[in-house]
Amino acid sequence: MNLSSLTFLVAGLPVLLLCYYFMPNKGKQAALLTASFIFYGWGSPLRVLYLAACILFDYGIGLLLEHWREKKTLSCAVLAAAAVVHTAAMVWVRNAEATALLYPFGFAIYTLQGLGYLIAVYRGRHPAAVNLLHLALYLSFFPILYMGPMTTYLEFSEQIRRNHSSIVHLSEGLALYIRGLAEKVVLADTFGYVFRELRQTNGMSMLTAWLTTITFSLYLYFEMLGVSEMARGLGKCFGLELPRNFSQPFFRSTVTGFMQSWNITLVLWFQTNFRYFLFGSRHKKWQKYAILILMWILIGAWYGLTLQFLLWGLAVGVLLTLDQLVLEKVFRKNFVAGMLYTGIVMQFVWVLFFGDSLSETGSIWAAMLGFGNGLIDKHGVYFFTSYIALLLIGMYIATDLFRNITERLHSTKWGKILHVFQPVLYGLLMLFCVASMLYGDRVQGFWLRL
Repeated sequence: MNLSSLTFLVAGLPVLLLCYYFMPNKGKQAALLTASFIFYGWGSPLRVLYLAACILFDYGIGLLLEHWREKKTLSCAVLAAAAVVHTAAMVWVRNAEATALLYPFGFAIYTLQGLGYLIAVYRGRHPAAVNLLHLALYLSFFPILYMGPMTTYLEFSEQIRRNHSSIVHLSEGLALYIRGLAEKVVLADTFGYVFRELRQTNGMSMLTAWLTTITFSLYLYFEMLGVSEMARGLGKCFGLELPRNFSQPFFRSTVTGFMQSWNITLVLWFQTNFRYFLFGSRHKKWQKYAILILMWILIGAWYGLTLQFLLWGLAVGVLLTLDQLVLEKVFRKNFVAGMLYTGIVMQFVWVLFFGDSLSETGSIWAAMLGFGNGLIDKHGVYFFTSYIALLLIGMYIATDLFRNITERLHSTKWGKILHVFQPVLYGLLMLFCVASMLYGDRVQGFWLRL
């Protein structure tokens, strides 16, 4: 079961909300934890064993770090050992075929959150959790297990204690969840459908290659954005404010601007718990960029332990270094040139993200540069003419322009009228999402042509 499944939408979510809001305040946290374990173990209850082991491990290590806070050498050794255990477990889970039945989805998220919690205890940012329920809920809170957004234990535990859930939070949260659901099942799934069709092309032309990379970047963006927004919406239903994970990255004038708006909480985690924690902020210029590149290689490894992902992280790190050394100064005076540069170079970088091998990546790059099967072909022309309207809509929604116009609309006369009919509009949007989930590729292929 996942956040965008029909089972969760029509059964799991209504039952959970009813139980939560009719539950006495003292039992709400236990209800959320129970729901998280049921959600996590759906289809394979053995998965819960791995999650429970991680929770107990982090709970015990946190208490040790708190107890030995004044013994820096000993506490540092404990933290280092815990980091090695977490990393080794992540590598093993991703590579061991024997874990198929208990394969713990979301383990990359709660591994980072657990490590972040231990590092914060070691640094004295907050005391170790004494209440096991709070830590267990922080690590297993089901909305964030797929793609985040991640948060710190301090922020999460403070909100849990306040318990500010209300009908207002519920209505705002459901609206945000439905928007995220539409971004996932309507936009992301549709762009994914187009991407799969394009990728099956043998001997890509230049047009087909560019369409393939553009649809993939839009698919990945709306997939991750949609799931993150659904998580934020569900969090708000339970009185929790989770941070934004994406902020309209497309059409930025630098790669730095793009990546600062992409998977924000993940990048922030690596900056806080790797770059600054291990290396500090005072070092030579060449060391600064070497650490930056290494950090992005590790982020690539977090996405996947393959050469392609490592090279993707390396490419992003090098581009960010080039930005900070030269290009930010140049494009500060010429926004359009910077926007074109960023848009083009990021499409080449995304090929590393989805390519299965270096040979496939090289062939797609060659086609993008005009060295493939000519400049255009019938396949590329068909998809271009069929889906150009949706591509433009998707790129527009992924920009700051869309957000700015939407925010301004709320304060106008038409915005106030739309606000009155908001429940009806969100109800219709949810019905459209359900139809898209029921009919899958048939709906996606049909409505794209409208």
